[in-house]
Amino acid sequence: MHHPNIEVILIGDKISKNSKITVGSEAIAKIRQVKADICFLGTNAIDLEQGITDNDWEVVQLKKAMIESSKMVICLGIAEKFNTVQPIRVCGIDEIDVLITELEPTDPLLKAYRDAGVAVV
Repeated sequence: MHHPNIEVILIGDKISKNSKITVGSEAIAKIRQVKADICFLGTNAIDLEQGITDNDWEVVQLKKAMIESSKMVICLGIAEKFNTVQPIRVCGIDEIDVLITELEPTDPLLKAYRDAGVAVV
């Protein structure tokens, strides 16, 4: 509200108490109407072969809609989430443009992701 050049659109539906986001068919339908420049995607698990995965069906559906509606996907992941897998696939590594983590970009843990074509910051 204090930034005149930023417009915030709140997508409503059911609130996931665990994730603290809105989920559900209404939220997904609204997201599909938006063509965003960038999707900042929080991750529950990231693995080179399995991609981005999560354990909450509704959250996964929302994340998929966000990815589909965005020109660029920036994945946010902390070190402990790397090389881990959850039961439900969100997307492949090839759908991630940039990976932001607290690790140094030259950290050996990130080499395989850089080699796969993901920019690491």
